[in-house]
Amino acid sequence: MDLSNNTILITGGGSGIGFTLAKKFIQLNNRVIICGRNLEKLKAAKQKYPSIEIIQCDVSDEHSVETLVQEILETHPNLNFLVNNAGIMKMWNIRRETTNIREQKKEILTNFFGTVQLTQSLIPHLLGQKNSAVLNVSSGLAFVPMSAAPIYNATKAAIHSYSISIRQQLQNTAIKIFEVLPAAIETQMATDMEKIIGIENSGPKMSPEKLAELTIKGIKNDTYEIRPGMANMLYHLHRFTPSLAQNMIRKQSEKILLKL
Repeated sequence: MDLSNNTILITGGGSGIGFTLAKKFIQLNNRVIICGRNLEKLKAAKQKYPSIEIIQCDVSDEHSVETLVQEILETHPNLNFLVNNAGIMKMWNIRRETTNIREQKKEILTNFFGTVQLTQSLIPHLLGQKNSAVLNVSSGLAFVPMSAAPIYNATKAAIHSYSISIRQQLQNTAIKIFEVLPAAIETQMATDMEKIIGIENSGPKMSPEKLAELTIKGIKNDTYEIRPGMANMLYHLHRFTPSLAQNMIRKQSEKILLKL
């Protein structure tokens, strides 16, 4: 896929993976719109890169997504690339605490349904573009779940399955469906999570810059399932020695669960 002169919408674009992708896309001469819940993060991103356009939106809220779609279609008729990156990850020790259904629902709505609603709402528009794409950011944990994050794992597995399904449905159209499945990434979300559970430096992590470079390389080469670094190893271990892959992740998860 040609990665210049596109109009790109990135959810969760105010920080982390989303913001790093936004920077890379700008450097490739694309028009970039980022959205997210935190307006201050969006404003900070625009201050660093004034060409970025910002829209406040909570993808877990159905009405907020509807408003976003309406604004995008009215003000950015050339939009041809959607990046579904918004996501939250929470650790749950289901044996030690009362299940917080509201928070778990928020995690599902943010990570999965928000992606489905936004993608489905924009597909009719994207079908009318000559060169269009959707990039879903899921996780290597879609292949090998980490038990300390049961809802997150399930939503990312759902995103993986959803990506395959819509890719098959849209294979003879102008829309290309990409998915990137990162493993551990050096983001503020990862750092905050380590602080919450009281574990410092839980393991090696890939930088967001490296992840963005590999993602862009994959898109340029029309690699529809991009598995960078550790995620690729997990994928192959899961295919050929699933018990070994599960044991690797289980050990890390057990350390986390002791802190919850």
